[in-house]
Amino acid sequence: MNERNLDLSWAIFSDLPDEPETRYGAMLVNWNGQTGRTTYDMAQSYKTAAFRLLDEASRYNESWESVDPILFCFRHALELSMKAIHRGPVKRSHGLQELAAHLHERLVGRYQQSQLDWLRDRVCEFDTVDPRSTAFRYDNVANANVASEVWVDFAQLRRIMNAIFGALDKIRLDDFERVREET
Repeated sequence: MNERNLDLSWAIFSDLPDEPETRYGAMLVNWNGQTGRTTYDMAQSYKTAAFRLLDEASRYNESWESVDPILFCFRHALELSMKAIHRGPVKRSHGLQELAAHLHERLVGRYQQSQLDWLRDRVCEFDTVDPRSTAFRYDNVANANVASEVWVDFAQLRRIMNAIFGALDKIRLDDFERVREET
C-alpha cells in the first residue's frame, strides 16, 4: 500500500460525521431493512453512473477498459427503471424479458405501436446478451447463444439509452398523471 495520507484505522462504512454536508461522501441509511431510496432513485443513480463512465471512456479513448462497468450500469439502471414502473408484484430476479413483455402489453393503445415495439426490442436485446445480469460482472458467464463477437458503438449506445430512459420517464410521468386524474 502506498496511498499517501492513509490512516489504517479508517473504515469504508462508518458513523455519520459532524456536518456531513461539508464532506465529500454519501450517507447510506438502513431503516429496518429499507434504504430510504426508491427503486426509481436507485435506477437514476446507476443511470447517472453509466453516463459518467461513458463520458470518461470517451474522454480518455478507453472503451475496451470500461465496457463492462458501462454496460453493467446501463443494464442495472434499465432493470431498476422497469421495476419502478411495473404494475403488480415484482419478482426478485434479474430477467428483463418478462418486464418488457408486461410493460409492452400494459401500454398497447396508449403509445404508438412502433415505439412500444422498439422499446421492448431494445430491452430484450440487453436480456439476450445478459439474461441474469452477470455477463458484465464475471468473466465466465457470457450467454453461449450470443455471437462470439459483438460490437457496441458507444455513440449509438448513448443515443439509444437516452431514448430508452426518456421513454421510461415519460411512461412514469404519464402513469402519475393518470392516477392523479382518477382521484
